[in-house]
Amino acid sequence: LRLYPPFWTLSRQAKRDNVLNGYHIPAGSTVMVAPYVLHSNPKYWGNPEGFLPERFEDDDLARGRNPAYFPFGAGPRICIGKNLALMEAQLYLAMLVQRFEMELQPGHRVEARPMISLRPQDGIRMRLKSARA
Repeated sequence: LRLYPPFWTLSRQAKRDNVLNGYHIPAGSTVMVAPYVLHSNPKYWGNPEGFLPERFEDDDLARGRNPAYFPFGAGPRICIGKNLALMEAQLYLAMLVQRFEMELQPGHRVEARPMISLRPQDGIRMRLKSARA
């Protein structure tokens, strides 16, 4: 979710004039925020391109209190399906790892394709081996 958030960009409309990092934002302007870019910014993440699940053992990250991490958006317009998506992902992953050993097919590169949601350009080709062997 940090490396490939479901929504790579979010838009909001400014309710009133504002200044953000020295830029004037007039009321009514559309402001785009890119979790995909922010989630890989070295200013906020050590080894930003690394897959390090242990970084989320930090209390603030575990409780969702890091303003640089918002794969489902934030505030009153946070994704209504966030909790369902997280629960489904945990159940699905648990079922898969019980039944299979998985590895990325050699030579297959996973590249992001930014559409409405962020998805793999050519899918994710995996080799599955029964874990019951």
